[in-house]
Amino acid sequence: MNMKRGVSSIEYLFLIAAALVIVLFVGHQLATMTSDYAAVIDDISDEIARGLTNQSCNGTSEIVIYYVHYDAGGIDHWNLNDEYVVIANLGCKDEELSGWKLVDEKEHTYIFPSGFILKAGKTVTVHTGSGTDTDTDLYWGEKRAVWNNNGDTAYLYDASGNLVDSCSWTGKEGGAVSCH
Repeated sequence: MNMKRGVSSIEYLFLIAAALVIVLFVGHQLATMTSDYAAVIDDISDEIARGLTNQSCNGTSEIVIYYVHYDAGGIDHWNLNDEYVVIANLGCKDEELSGWKLVDEKEHTYIFPSGFILKAGKTVTVHTGSGTDTDTDLYWGEKRAVWNNNGDTAYLYDASGNLVDSCSWTGKEGGAVSCH
């Protein structure tokens, strides 16, 4: 007679523990592969501040795509907030960006929220993933990566549909590109 042995509770606990270890390991790897976002933003802020001190203020704003981090650390689709675009106001006047659009070559479109103001000399980062919007960070809410690692273009349009700026890359820049 051939009897099949059932799986014991101990074996189930072992399988659960092994799965948990694997999940924690993968999560740790993703966390450690994220770019140094804070350092990038600090460098950009310093560059913009130096640029503003060297210009005469004529009371205008100049909104640009300043930097694109198109290749998130690890697997892009699992690390969406490490895929981001930094928009800068290089002028001396605050600018309301309500209804402005950030668009890629495949026409994925992010629309800036109503009442959003980008202060003079400041930046806002548009992250591909989800989070809570602030004065410095906005979240697209996408479930998959938007920016193509092997080349793409980011377009910035004002609320009237006029092209304000664009930034292109080929994928050979090492995961990010400075646009200005």
